[in-house]
Amino acid sequence: MRLRELLDTPMPGLELLTGPDVLLEREISWVATTDLLDPGRYLNGGELVLTGLIWRREPRDSERFARAVAEAGGAAIAAGDASGAPIPRDLIQACRTHRTPLFRVPTELAFATLTEHLARQLSAERAADIGSVLERHGRLASASAAGTALAPILELLAQDVGMPCWVLTPAARPVAASHEPMPPTEAEAMVREVLRAGQLPARIRRRSVFAISSGSPLTDWYLVFDGDHKRWDPRRQALASKAAAVLAIERERLAARREPLRLLGAELVHLVAEDGGVADIAARADLVGVGPDTEVQAMALAGPGGQSAAILRALLEEVTQRTPRNGEQTAPAEAAQPPLPLPEQRRAAEHRSASDPDFPIAEFDDHAVALVPNPPPDVTDRIRDLLTSMAPGLGRERLAIGVGSRRAESLRATVDEARHALRIGRARNDQVSVIGHEELASHVLLLSGLPEDVRAAYCDRLLGPLRTYDALHRSDLEATLETFLACSTSWTRCAEQMHVHVNTLRYRIARIEELTGRSLADLETQVDLFLALRLR
Repeated sequence: MRLRELLDTPMPGLELLTGPDVLLEREISWVATTDLLDPGRYLNGGELVLTGLIWRREPRDSERFARAVAEAGGAAIAAGDASGAPIPRDLIQACRTHRTPLFRVPTELAFATLTEHLARQLSAERAADIGSVLERHGRLASASAAGTALAPILELLAQDVGMPCWVLTPAARPVAASHEPMPPTEAEAMVREVLRAGQLPARIRRRSVFAISSGSPLTDWYLVFDGDHKRWDPRRQALASKAAAVLAIERERLAARREPLRLLGAELVHLVAEDGGVADIAARADLVGVGPDTEVQAMALAGPGGQSAAILRALLEEVTQRTPRNGEQTAPAEAAQPPLPLPEQRRAAEHRSASDPDFPIAEFDDHAVALVPNPPPDVTDRIRDLLTSMAPGLGRERLAIGVGSRRAESLRATVDEARHALRIGRARNDQVSVIGHEELASHVLLLSGLPEDVRAAYCDRLLGPLRTYDALHRSDLEATLETFLACSTSWTRCAEQMHVHVNTLRYRIARIEELTGRSLADLETQVDLFLALRLR
């Protein structure tokens, strides 16, 4: 029951003395009658505090009483003097100061009558709430038995908070929605800001975002509402937070249903990677949808916080469930089906998300490996594009992926290729590296096989003098060298790219040659220094 309803009830003479309209939306949890000067210790929050003003001895007592009620979370104060005297102005002012609505109870309205009426109203509402909870439990149980309860949860949540809500992935893919889907461009822009925000819940543009946490920003889902959560009443804020927790539990329930298949997939990948027996591999491959003629591609990922397998699984789900955008090829027009009504569209999309087969994925010491049956032809580019948009979620961490070639005849070969490509990615300094099998002929593959101490010594021997000089003189000789080699030692292009005069560039290169004792006109020197820069 809200405070506003007190003015609509047949309570003769009850009068609101102070309290703006927004405060009248407060919920009343119960009624508390008191004549204590400081009743705070006996309040739990949300009470309508009835008082006969016996506690008031002097004007400053009003400030203490109103402050105690406000700090304890009381919804409002209803005061009345048995003599019929007006409510003291100091109490009105104190309630105004502490943003606590104040009602005047006339002498003809007994406190007992007001208390009895409110008790009946609140009891009726709680009984209705229990019935509603039972009804909702039944609906959710039915939905869970049928497959997934995400859509029903969002629909019930939208009814309670009075606004639409959505569940999105870090790649802005819609998982479930209570209303019309969010426009893709809007969802993508919002999720990019969410990944940068770090702390959730947060207001992003005109919406509020709560985390459905899974352990990593790259695998979390996001519960999105219209409006600013900081302006909601405490009940609505608590409901949104609880809803995010319930959705996280539902997500774990869906994952648990896949666990037996995931264990088989992990066993298959381990057997392939460790050169297991042909019969053992074939038995498990068939169970997870990898037949003898299935074209398979392998991926290896090294990510932060022991989340490599979870991140790899999330990325594969994104690239295989990605919906076509404007300009991309879709199904032929003659194969199109009449559109489903919106509720059926939401449930069909969610069912696909929950029921698609899992990819065989296994966790190793510092990386994870997945087998991708019948992969999309541009899977490497798709992964690269996704990680570019999701990179803010990494913070300062790094992530590398290696992709093997598409092979039907040798699972072991494609896993080896993916792992070799991963080594190349990890040898680079980029925050995100996605390396395809076509890059296995690169010199970086050779460098990635060197022991770390050898790499460090080689790099320090060639670049150490430049770094020392840069530190002492606040110069940028190392950066100049890198740009000069990247421009194939073209003086003009390098000077233009660095926005310096060619004579300035010539002076810097001369200083580099002096410090390293090497001539940059020599091809062997160029190769040595180029490799040292790549080893940083």
